[in-house]
Amino acid sequence: MNFPHTYLTSHFSAPGDARGIPTPAEEEIEKHMILVRGDEVAVHEGEGEELHLWTLARTGTVFLGTWKDGEVWALDAESSADSARAALPDGTRMRSLREIAPMLEERERSLALSAVGMLTWHRDARYCTRCGSAVHATRDGWSQTCEGGHETFPRTDPAVITLVRDGLDRALLAKNHRFTNGMVSALAGFVEPGEDLEDALKREVHEETGLVVGDLEYFGSQPWPFPRSIMVAFTSRLANGAETDITLQREELASATWFTREELTEDLERGDVRLPPSTSIAHSMITAWRKGELS
Repeated sequence: MNFPHTYLTSHFSAPGDARGIPTPAEEEIEKHMILVRGDEVAVHEGEGEELHLWTLARTGTVFLGTWKDGEVWALDAESSADSARAALPDGTRMRSLREIAPMLEERERSLALSAVGMLTWHRDARYCTRCGSAVHATRDGWSQTCEGGHETFPRTDPAVITLVRDGLDRALLAKNHRFTNGMVSALAGFVEPGEDLEDALKREVHEETGLVVGDLEYFGSQPWPFPRSIMVAFTSRLANGAETDITLQREELASATWFTREELTEDLERGDVRLPPSTSIAHSMITAWRKGELS
């Protein structure tokens, strides 16, 4: 079962490489360059909340694919000593992708996500993991090669997230210590070496709440380039006969609570809690549960 959400879809054209790496066209076509600084991208702000990516007519470090009948590249403003450092034109500024993702069009959002993720990798991985020598970008930014000729590719860290439900179809929502303004969400964590996704999910739930999960059902996945993760989402239910009492791991969570649909709606209306951003897969799972769309 797969429910659409903002980050789910990628709109890249067919790649020219078996690894999925896009290849620039041989002929001379229009260039678009997305400017990135950390997790911020350059956008042009129109009336109201209308936003569009601001681009320069040039190439960059990473080739992202095709867009507007031309090529689109990504460039890190912090590593560029040329015109990318120049002042942005009126109506254009750098803004956090976390903040503006819901306001971008689908294709622009997909490109911005890849731009931030790939340039974060280039910024953080400056030396060869084999020999320790400096690396330079190869394959139009989709790999790095060191002085010794060792080639490496960007890595994605798998993480799991789950909306746990009990026998009464209540949903478990938790508040992480990092959350602000009363936000609650589903339980999530990274996959450890040697684990499959299902084991990682069951371990995370038990470590953080003491609960034992049984049945799992795949919900969907979303890229999360902060810095380089992919979130794999499952809905889950407590194991048969498992207790519903929560034993909270205080290092990770500030609270964890069972909600009925009515209780969550009332708390949301009062402003006592709020959900994750609509761009997140956690929001999609919680919304699907509230609508009775989960099996």
